[in-house]
Amino acid sequence: MDAYAFRSLDCGEYYRIARNLAYEHTFSQSDAPPLQPDTWRTPGYPLFLAGLMLLLGDSPPRLVIAQQALAVLNILLFYRVSQSSLGKRRAMAAGLLFTLEPYGVLYSLWLMSTTWFVTALLLTGYAWNRAKETHRAICFAASGLASGFLVLIWPLAVLVPVALLGQLLVTWLRHLRVGSARQQEVPPQPETATVATTRPSFSNTRMLRGAVVFALGVVLTVGSWMARNKLVAGHFALSHQSGIVLVYFKGTEVALWRAGRTADRYLETSLDPAKADWPHSHWDSIDARLRSRFAHLPPDQIAQLHWRNLAQGNRTTLDGFEVSRALTRVAWSEFTESPLETIVCYAARMVDNLTFPLSLAFLSYHGLDPPSRSKNAAIGGLYTLLLLAVIVRLVRGGVHWAAGYFPLVCSVALLLVASPQVDPRFRVALVPMLIFLALLPKKSVT
Repeated sequence: MDAYAFRSLDCGEYYRIARNLAYEHTFSQSDAPPLQPDTWRTPGYPLFLAGLMLLLGDSPPRLVIAQQALAVLNILLFYRVSQSSLGKRRAMAAGLLFTLEPYGVLYSLWLMSTTWFVTALLLTGYAWNRAKETHRAICFAASGLASGFLVLIWPLAVLVPVALLGQLLVTWLRHLRVGSARQQEVPPQPETATVATTRPSFSNTRMLRGAVVFALGVVLTVGSWMARNKLVAGHFALSHQSGIVLVYFKGTEVALWRAGRTADRYLETSLDPAKADWPHSHWDSIDARLRSRFAHLPPDQIAQLHWRNLAQGNRTTLDGFEVSRALTRVAWSEFTESPLETIVCYAARMVDNLTFPLSLAFLSYHGLDPPSRSKNAAIGGLYTLLLLAVIVRLVRGGVHWAAGYFPLVCSVALLLVASPQVDPRFRVALVPMLIFLALLPKKSVT
């Protein structure tokens, strides 16, 4: 289990932070005092791991076993959340398909946030459905807090609460417009009745109150962490990884596409220490552009601006947020150099994320061990069938949008922010959402 638990560099970072949280009560990656506050990671998954450590100890196999139990719980939770909209039979089929999802099983063996993020996403969906059914302020607050916590687990989920809040506001405005139209159709009434007809309806008031309470829940959750970073690092932000991820992974995908070098994707973006000496020509060019933006600094600090120090977190003496901001500008210059090619690359990578590893069955990439093309074709073919089932279901029409809005908007929000980087970890949380949409009946099952 240890071999899987630390399969990625991310796993070791999460584990160190969780240990410091559990035993030193400090959010830090430092292995020994002084424990420097960390602003690279967000606290959603380390808090979960730290809680497990307090209960079970810090043995990686025990933590992996506990995460396996959570993966099983996710299946039951998915069935529970789906049952009210799909009915028992379809919900059972959805749960079975989710159980067989191979990458969900694989990443549950790693000490990474994937499994915990799925749990939080399903709980957010449950709270959201309850809020829409009851219009109770406490349910809207719970869904706001839960969707804000999604962002603390995985910052790329930032569009999820935005989309949910947008639907609440659109619904409120639509009801308000309909109410105004009905008032214009009502014939003149006595003065006492006029007062009553111009008062906002109770449902509209509850919807607006729900939107406000939802937004407060998101702000409280996300804002508290951003305030913490302001205190320890002087920046009101989630983390300093946004610009780094944007340019070294997403911008590089676009640049390689534009240069006709997509075969070098895994060679150029590898952080494997065993492959550190492999050529990273595009990353080297990013570093050169970054150094030009910090040309006013002493030479010893400029020399630290290298992808080996930056791509997996700021391992320099420079302000990580300032470096991230400069890298964001470099990334946008990559995207805007050829907007049309950027859009085409983006669309292709969205499809690749949804059908991976299908591309490995037909395309060759440098830096990868020889793939099993038949296995990749089989696994990728199953994901492709799922995608096609969703498309057919949506194109046929008659979709019960009230039930399908949450999984659809979450899928779009997560896919938009994950692409054009291709990583099957990002797709794991999409799978239950896509399964739900593929099996969604024309109308709600009661």
